[in-house]
Amino acid sequence: MSTWGARTSLARATPLTPDPYPTDIQLAGISSIDVTLDNGCATVAGVGYCWGRAIVTSAVNSVIRVLPEAVATPEPIVQISTTRAFVTTELGDTIQRPQRWCAVGVSGDVYCWGYNASGQAGDGTKSYAYKAVKVVGLPGPAAQVKTTPGTTCALLTTGKVHCWGSNYYGQLGSGQPKVSSLAPREVVLP
Repeated sequence: MSTWGARTSLARATPLTPDPYPTDIQLAGISSIDVTLDNGCATVAGVGYCWGRAIVTSAVNSVIRVLPEAVATPEPIVQISTTRAFVTTELGDTIQRPQRWCAVGVSGDVYCWGYNASGQAGDGTKSYAYKAVKVVGLPGPAAQVKTTPGTTCALLTTGKVHCWGSNYYGQLGSGQPKVSSLAPREVVLP
């Protein structure tokens, strides 16, 4: 895979910022990838790798991972998702927010770690998840997971979608805006 552009999301070292030249990164055999403005993650042979800006619990704990670093998960993974370190509020302000990552294991279980103030890690709590925790309450195996700063959604192998976390703008798809959920809820599709 080749990358170019802003330094924090390149997954390689370069003196140029932005770097306009497509250049290969050290990961080969990538089976899934998710990139945001300021970071990215990929899976290679069942292992997740992430790079870029990482805001763990506060701006004080902010680090930039130039090269891909392996992440620990309870089982080999087939897909990984990440969130942005910088988020634009409804007032148009840009703020730093601790990040969250989620992955789908080979078993179809979903694991999340990181920011969890709205229960978006899926372990039934609002405690920061310092290591990958299994999402509780999914009614079947997942094929894919997607993250936003406040919400997580999983596409199950049945074709149904379940979401959990913040629901301020109705992003859980339950038809009940502003009612968040610590457990996965099926999205009401037409």
